[in-house]
Order: sequence, then C-alpha cells, then structure tokens
Amino acid sequence: MTLPSKYQNGSIDSSLKGVYRASPVKLLIYGKGTAKQLADVVTELGGTKAFIITGRSLYEKTPVIKTIEKSLGSVHGGTFSKIGQHAPIGDIREATDLMAKSGCDILISIGGGSPIDSAKAIAYNIHQETGKWIPSIAVPTTLSVAETTQNAGFTTEELHKIAVSNPELVPKAVVYDGELAIYTPLNLWTSTGIRSLDHAVELLYHPLASEIPTKRLALEAIKDLFIYLPQSKANPDDADIRTKLFIACYASLFPFLYTGGVGLSHSIGHAIGATYSIPHGITSCLSLAPTVHFKASNPEEAKQIARVIPYIGKQSTGSDEKDSHIVADAIAELVEKLGHKTSLTTYNVPMGDSEEEAIAIRALHSKEHKDFANLKKIVHDLY
Repeated sequence: MTLPSKYQNGSIDSSLKGVYRASPVKLLIYGKGTAKQLADVVTELGGTKAFIITGRSLYEKTPVIKTIEKSLGSVHGGTFSKIGQHAPIGDIREATDLMAKSGCDILISIGGGSPIDSAKAIAYNIHQETGKWIPSIAVPTTLSVAETTQNAGFTTEELHKIAVSNPELVPKAVVYDGELAIYTPLNLWTSTGIRSLDHAVELLYHPLASEIPTKRLALEAIKDLFIYLPQSKANPDDADIRTKLFIACYASLFPFLYTGGVGLSHSIGHAIGATYSIPHGITSCLSLAPTVHFKASNPEEAKQIARVIPYIGKQSTGSDEKDSHIVADAIAELVEKLGHKTSLTTYNVPMGDSEEEAIAIRALHSKEHKDFANLKKIVHDLY
C-alpha cells in the first residue's frame, strides 16, 4: 500500500515541515501482571476467541504460554507454537491453516519479532482468502518492536527476507508485561535492545519521520536505552527495569505508517539475518555503529544524528560530523558493554569478495545503487 505523498516533506530535516499519520493502535497496556488482562482486551476489541501465535522455546522452556492460556480461560481457542527465527513462510502457512479452521476471531502474538510478524502475515493471508481482517494483540517478550509497524517480514524457502505491508496489520493492542520478560534470556533481551536503538537512531534521518511525535520520542528512547540496558544486564530479574525498557522500545519506533525500509543499518541486518541465521538483535549489534560512522559524512543526516549527543551524556564538539562519530563510538561501546560480538566471522559468515558483494546486493537490491561501494566496504570491515 502506498501512502498519499501530497503532504510529505521528503526531507530528512522535519523540524519545520512534516506529517504524522496516526496508526490503528487502540490500546497500550504496560506493567507487571498486565498479561492477565488479555481476556478483557480481547473483549474490548470485539473478539470472542483468541488464537495464540508463538515460538517453540517460549512454549516449551518457560511457563509464559501456559500461564496466558490459563488466564484466557474460555477465550482461548488454540495455540500454534512452532514459529521459527525470521518467520519462515512454511510455519506461517501451517499456522494460517490452523487459525482458519479454529473459529477464532482474534490473534495474540507472544514473543519477539518473529511471532509478531508471523501473526501479521497470517492476518494478511486470511484477508487475501476471505476479504476479512483479523485483528491482533501483541504481547512482546523482547525489545525488537515489531508490534508498532504495519510491515510483516518473513523468510521465503530460498531464505530471502521479504515483507507485506498494510495499516490493518498493525496490532490493535500491545501488552507489555515485565514479569513475562524476565523469562527472556539476557543475551536475547539486550541484543534486541540494540535493535530498538537501531530503530530510534535510523528514524532520526528517515525522510517520512515527523518531528512530533516520532523524532522527539526516538531521542528520549535513545536516552533510556543507554541508561536501562546496562542496568538490565546487571539486574536481569528486575521486572521494573524490563518494563522501563519496554516503554523505551515503544518510543523508539512509535507507531507511524511508513512504507519501505527504516534505514541502511536495517537493510544490512535483513541481508545477513535470515541468510546466515543471525538473530535480528545481533544484526543491529553488527551494523548500527558502522552505519552511523558512514552517515557522519552526509551533512543532512549528520545534523540529525548529532542531536543524540546530549541524550547520551556527551559534550558536543560543535561539528555535526565529529558529533556523529562520537555517537557511533558510544553505540559500539554500549554493544561491547552488553557483551555482544561485532564480527561476521563470529557468526560463521563466509569470507570473500563474492560473499561481500552478495550481501551488499541483498541489502540495496542493485549494484547500481549510489551506496553500493560504500556498503560493500562496511560489510568487509565487519569481518
């Protein structure tokens, strides 16, 4: 779906002109124990039976899904618990078939980006077949922030990452429960926190992102992510800190209706994630700091990145380019502090010119793109 462009500024600097299109999110609930209110949320959205979409680890290794199934009571109409990393199309097709036969009229996605995007894709498939939109509720357990967008990314049998997009795919309700989040392994939790940081930083130079509310909230999110991610690593069982990070991640990609990609760092992540089985959070740990260093040479983009300086407790040099490099270095330091590796070699990505070129082509979709040579160098330096 292409949005009307007549109001769009088309400029990276939206401080004096821009547009914000409100998303279809109707309800945001956050706090410890809020997942126990899911039956009420289903009713508020006009549903009667809910079908849960989740992954195997959350279902088999934690009490999260069983607890939610019990709290839903008679509202629970089924569970599909086999969604794999990067939302494989085969899993989505199987879940779509079961959902269609279940008699349920609402989807509840529980987990990270893969279950949440899968629920969107299931809703899209059902609409394609019936013409009816099935609403969804997102109950995130990571900080990847798939719950705020109209895009449903999934992986084809050929391991290519593609997406469908429609405003109706935005979850109608989001429930952030810090008590559920403590079951998320710390490494996954903090790496998806960097994914959230990736969203916030790249929105600052996104040409469709408005100053209010998107960029202002993104800056506040960056501040909170720098504060609370290290605290969460030091206190992994603190549900209150995890709730604060949920709020920050929502602000990092505050719901707005955009089409296409978020930015270059995200494009690199999509190019290496599904192909080499690297989780989304880790791809951002690899790509964000180098991307910001690269963007520092573009005056218009550097001006936006430099706005981050006071939010992370740094002193401005008076130069947007130098300040952008300071931001990039701070991101790299945060990733290191959280204990994440930043080398493609660590994740067994094959080396060589042809592999680097293939990654760059997947990221930019063409060797003719103006940033192709620069991106190939970024990829080379990630080894």
